[in-house]
Amino acid sequence: MRQLEFIRRLANALTTVGVAVASGALCVIVVAYCYEVVSRYFFNYPTLWASDLVAFLLFISIFLMIPEVTRSGGHVSVTLLGDRLSERANDRLQAWLALLSAVACFAAAWISGLENVRQFVHEITTVSVYPIPKWILSCTVTYGFALSGTHFLLIFLSPAAIRDSKTGGFT
Repeated sequence: MRQLEFIRRLANALTTVGVAVASGALCVIVVAYCYEVVSRYFFNYPTLWASDLVAFLLFISIFLMIPEVTRSGGHVSVTLLGDRLSERANDRLQAWLALLSAVACFAAAWISGLENVRQFVHEITTVSVYPIPKWILSCTVTYGFALSGTHFLLIFLSPAAIRDSKTGGFT
């Protein structure tokens, strides 16, 4: 049980760091857009880099936030069946759905990880004014799915008693 608690704390810490980086990326997106608008419409001198930077940072921020959505239970959930079951049966259903979700996330992380390696080995870059290695961006896909899978696995392995009644999620 101590190993499970260590994994939970590590996953929570990594998720918190991801949220901070994603939040910072969104701040940079706002600044880049404002800079682009001023540069383009007031000085008639559009930037070459702002559009690509915004797209890359948005991509990164989405995949860094996915584990937080999983951890907090903020993902879309159709509760029609669970609402009709007893509390105990619903807890079992939620546990098995968490396991199925973990398997799906780990499979997506595995596929994405293989693609990361391929992009690195073949030195594939983005198609942009200032190309960067694609694996730098796509690693966030692997990270997001792997960490979300870990959170789903922790939900499966945890008793229903730890459910956070305030947020509907898990702690």
